[in-house]
Amino acid sequence: MSAIIEPSLESASRTEQLEKQRRFINAYWLRPENAFWMYLRSEALATVPMQGPVADLGCGDGIFSFLHADGVLSPDFDVFGAVARLEDVHSESADIFDHVDDGYDPVVLSNPAFKIDVGTDRKANMLGKAGHLKLYDRLVPCDHNDDLPFDDDAFETVYCNTAYWVENVDGFMREVSRITRPAGTVVMQVKFDVIADYTMRQHGDLLGDRWLNLMNRGRIECWPTVSDRSTWESRFEDAGLEIVAEVPIATRTHAHIWDIGLRPIAPMLIKAMNAIHPHLRSEIKRDWVDLFAELLRPFCSTTFDLFSDNAEPAELQYVLTPR
Repeated sequence: MSAIIEPSLESASRTEQLEKQRRFINAYWLRPENAFWMYLRSEALATVPMQGPVADLGCGDGIFSFLHADGVLSPDFDVFGAVARLEDVHSESADIFDHVDDGYDPVVLSNPAFKIDVGTDRKANMLGKAGHLKLYDRLVPCDHNDDLPFDDDAFETVYCNTAYWVENVDGFMREVSRITRPAGTVVMQVKFDVIADYTMRQHGDLLGDRWLNLMNRGRIECWPTVSDRSTWESRFEDAGLEIVAEVPIATRTHAHIWDIGLRPIAPMLIKAMNAIHPHLRSEIKRDWVDLFAELLRPFCSTTFDLFSDNAEPAELQYVLTPR
């Protein structure tokens, strides 16, 4: 029987908590619904000691893990400064963040409290961004649908929050088990398919396909292996991974807020903010972050839920170990 762990703030002062929330909002300011979700992931992950060597599978641009590790970036930096294909977001569901240029240089004000041995991602541009953060000892291009390029028992801790993007998820889980040391720790943050019920899709007959397409941009369809609880747990068992603990990340309320958010207008906001004078952008951003730091504060708790029934979470963290 696995333990259910509620993230605790006993080890962090209220001031430290609010400062960390603000750092996430600052980095993801034009998508505030993503900012609080990333913060919730960090709160859940904080319940697990990250013993090295550590692998961060699907690390992307590394910003999440950098902020989780208490790194501090300049207030002028955010993930929207280096983007591309904004005009293709609605027509082709383009990944605007799959872009890096010579001008990308996040100013690190405070190095992370710990380093990560290896980060992987299939997108070279994302790894290029992650390389600027002084967080990873090594960055490895890797398609998680294939065998992982690491020796057996290579890592004490393996972390991943992108497993539901992997088509060959069963093979991926077996590979994760293979590269984790006996008695080591695997941390999987996964979405449950019930998240689709926590969106406006359930009202599609009233809203129409065009409205839903503008709102969703195929995001759930991009998760080929998002599943229910029993399916995830069967995958872990089949891969030889035993569940040690479960940590709730996001409730139905969080999912409803995330569902609407600023997603449809984000491309226009990004284009406008990147076109204005840097001083004016900084001024607008400062006021924006001040506002959303207050607006999002009540929701920056993994247990916050406006619904009375005990519904399945939208996202859950599993702590596992090889059998």
